Order: sequence, then structure tokens, then C-alpha cells
Amino acid sequence: MSVTDTVAPDRLAAGPAIWVGTLLLALAYLLPGLTGHDPWKQDEAYSFGIIYNMATTGDLVVPTLAADPFMEKPPAYYITAAGLVRLFDGYLPAHDAARLASGLYMALAFLFTGLMTRATWGEGRGLIGVILLIATVGLIINGHFMITDTALTAGMAMACYGLLRARLDRWGGFWLGTGAGLAFMSKGLLVPGILGISVVLLVLFRDWRSWTYLKALLVAALAALPWLLIWPTALYLRSPELFHLWFWDNNFGRYLGFSELGPPTVHLFWLQTVPWVTLPVLPLALWSLWSRRQTAWRNPGVRMALVVSVVGWGVLFGSSTARELYTLPLLPLLAVLAAGAVERVPRPVVTFGYWFSAGLFGLLSLIIWAFWVYNIVAGRPPQWFWLSEFLTVDYVGTWDRVVFAIAAGFQLGWAWCLWRWRPPQAAALLAWPVGLTLIWGLLAVLHLPWIEQARSYRGVFTELRAQLPADFNCLADLNMMPLRECERGLLHYVAGIKTEHVDSPAQTRCDYIVTETNLRRRGAEIDIGAGWERIWRGSLPPVRLDLFTLFRRVPTAQAAAAAPAP
Repeated sequence: MSVTDTVAPDRLAAGPAIWVGTLLLALAYLLPGLTGHDPWKQDEAYSFGIIYNMATTGDLVVPTLAADPFMEKPPAYYITAAGLVRLFDGYLPAHDAARLASGLYMALAFLFTGLMTRATWGEGRGLIGVILLIATVGLIINGHFMITDTALTAGMAMACYGLLRARLDRWGGFWLGTGAGLAFMSKGLLVPGILGISVVLLVLFRDWRSWTYLKALLVAALAALPWLLIWPTALYLRSPELFHLWFWDNNFGRYLGFSELGPPTVHLFWLQTVPWVTLPVLPLALWSLWSRRQTAWRNPGVRMALVVSVVGWGVLFGSSTARELYTLPLLPLLAVLAAGAVERVPRPVVTFGYWFSAGLFGLLSLIIWAFWVYNIVAGRPPQWFWLSEFLTVDYVGTWDRVVFAIAAGFQLGWAWCLWRWRPPQAAALLAWPVGLTLIWGLLAVLHLPWIEQARSYRGVFTELRAQLPADFNCLADLNMMPLRECERGLLHYVAGIKTEHVDSPAQTRCDYIVTETNLRRRGAEIDIGAGWERIWRGSLPPVRLDLFTLFRRVPTAQAAAAAPAP
């Protein structure tokens, strides 16, 4: 590719207008969907169950789900969210206030990604990294939900910025230690382990082989110490058994596979997942390294990002458990690397990317608007069988001019960006992140109530609570047909019921038992033995595959009569 085939630099990230535009883009990206819906399964539901317990009991040491300790993760995210629940009590529903923690941590991730990008590529380039992070497909799917991985991502971005700056001054050590501590208190030892290996490997390079770096590492150790010691010590003093369960089973056991926690890594999972989760920052990062191959390796920011990325992806691929959201903390590093490619993307690629993004997101936005208009005019969604597999078909659409005005603002903003930044400008690549933001915004503004009706457990658990007398003693769930973690947390929040987990009906003193089964794996007929009668069934629309069944203990005489003769 000749020099004449590349796009001339146009100072994509310079000037007050770009600062304001990036801020507006970040707000348009972050805010929609943070409020206005119940916790959705799976991660949001169990996360909020823990947050709700913390906010109501004030216990910040032992994360608790329903009536049981939940030791998968340290409580930094949960404590932050519980604090927001109390702060906004009376102004926002508890679940909406808690979800603001994700917006807060994603804003921190954007900030330190921008700082990293500026430190790597120079003044005026920090906003490119932020825009590229917004453009990443994997982030928009997981970055808006109530999950601890958002805090983990913020901690990783902060620590990596500190690691890059640590070769220059002690402030780098502060940010490195604080970020590593936040990552530790968000999800355990994995990211601090990645950072620890990277800290050692960077000594191989002259930029980090200095007394300044050593002093910064001492500062980092001091900054990380409170994060690493206060909560684990408090947990150990409260319960050595719970400490062992968290430290050994949920860190080493989960990673190595001997504790059988988390979804196991399946064949080709990462090969199938990485290309779409990292789109478009991974291809741009590779192009950045290739197009700058004569100088990139001498750039300290590139060295740091590459070392941490190689270590991080290697650790991730070696884990016994795998989910696409585990990639979140590594995306800021790819955005930093990709920022070096924006002004070197070949002109034909810029043109193709612009028109592809304009066509794709234009078509998707048209479909989203069409569904909304149909719901308003017809008073219900289209009665299509395939649609009923994902959304309810009894939703009643209503006109709301405020909703219309906000959605129209998203659409007009997208159209203006397409008109303002066109090929051959490098800024034409904005068509992708602005288009992603448009689609997310339209879905959250126009169709959130419809999606909520399909994904909320409020209706089914309100029905379940109505079947129970006011003075019932307790409700149990069975190990052989248990409520999942997310359902136990939401049942506590929606209905005020904490279930007791037991192995068999004979082991419970409760007069009521609830079971959950999947109709694809088990039929609708469920029998938990003599002495119990089924009094209610319910399911979550629209698919209705997860069946909840409520049983009541039969009085002693009836139980004896129903028992088989010896």
C-alpha cells in the first residue's frame, strides 16, 4: 500500500469541538439503559441480590445472596452499588441506583484509557482511545449491566496507565497500586496476577530499568496494601472457612478447574469469540503495529500494552472457565494500540467502513423505529411466532412525546455525524462508534419497556408471593431442582423472601418448597414425594421454558394416608 493510498492526518482528536463531541458521545453511550428496568438474569440478578443485602443489613464483609454467603468475588463493586442505593434512596428504585455503579466504573475506564492513549501517542490523541473503546462490540454488550467486570475494567485501565507512567515518576506507582487494588477487590487475583507478571517482564526494557521505576513500585505496593489487606483480614477474622472458600476455591479452583465453578472452556470457544468481541479494535491494533513496524516497538506505551496484552490473553486462554465478558479488562489496551492506526488506515478501507456502518446502522435503526411505530398504531407487537421466542407479543405500546424526542435526538445526531465526517477524512471512521451508540440508544429509549416485560421476574415472583399466606414460616428450594443464584436474589428483592437451600424435602422445616426446572430437560410433571401438594406453577415469558413450581406441606393425616403401605 503506497503512502498516497492512506488518509492524511486531520487531527481527529484536537480542538474543543472534538472534546465536547466525545463527551456527548460518551454520555449517549453510558446513560441509556442504566435506569428504567429490573435486574436481568443472570449476572445482574445475583449481583443485585448481594447489593440489596448489603444495603439493608450494612454488612460489608460477607457478600450474601438470599440467606447464604456468596464468596465468588470480593465486594468492591457491591459496596459501591450499595452506597449508591442508600445515596439515592427515595429518588431512584434500588436496582436503578445500584446500576449507576457500572456507569461510574465505565467512566473511569474511559478516563484512564484516554490518559494511556495520550501518554502513548502524544498530546491530542487521548480521545481517540476513548472513541475506540466505545466502538468495541464486546463492551457495549456487557458494559451497561450490573456486573463486577465493569469495576475490574476500570481497575485494569488505571493500573496500566500507572504502569506506563511508573518509569517517569512516583504518581505512576500510585495509580498502578490503586488500580491493581481495585481490580483485586472487584474480582480476585486474576488481574493482579497479570499485572504482577507484567511488572517483572517490563524490567527487560531500558525504560523501566531504573531507580525511578523501583521507587514507583514501592509506592504501588503501599497504595495497594489497604486494598489487599483490609477486607481479606476482616473476612478471615469473621470466618476462616469462608476465607478459604473465597481464596482457594474461587480463585485457584475456578482458574484451574478443580472447584467446578463457572462455565467450562469448550473447544474453539476463544477462537469463535475473540474476533467479534474485539471488533474493531483488534484489527486496528494489528494494523497499527504493522504500519508503524519500524518505530512502534520503541514506543514505551506500545511496549507496555503489548506485554500486558500478551500476558493477559495467555492467562485467559489458559483458564478452565470461559465467558466473553472475561475479555473486558483487556479491551482498553487494544484500544490504546488501535489508536495508532486511525490516521494510517488506507483510504479504501475508510470509505468502505463508512458506507458499511452507515448502511448497517441505518437499516437497524429503521427496523427499531418500525417496530415502535407498529406497537403504537396497532397497540401490540406483530404476532409473529419467531418474535415470541424472544419478546412478549402481548405488550401494549403507548405514545410518549418525551421518548420520541430523545430517540429522534439520537437519530439526528447520528445523521449529523455522518454528514459532518465523510471520507476521505480519517474521522469518517466515527460512523461505527456513533452507529453502535445510536442502536443502543434507540433500543433503550424506544423498546426498554417491551424488553423489560420479557426479561423481568417481577410478575412471576409477585404471583408466587400471592400464593403464600402472610404467616408462612419459610420457603425452601431443593438441591435437585434448585433456584439459580439470580432467581434467589430477585425473589428476595421482589417478594421479600429468602429461600433455604436443602438437599431433600425431609431436611426442611419449611411448610413450602419452590422448584425450578427447564422443560427442555425435564417434563412439566414434578413430584417431590408424599406429604407435599402442588399449589402453583409459573414461568417467565416469553419462552416459558423455566418453570417454577410451588409445593405446600400436606397436613399430617393427609400425608399418612398418601404414604404407600409397608
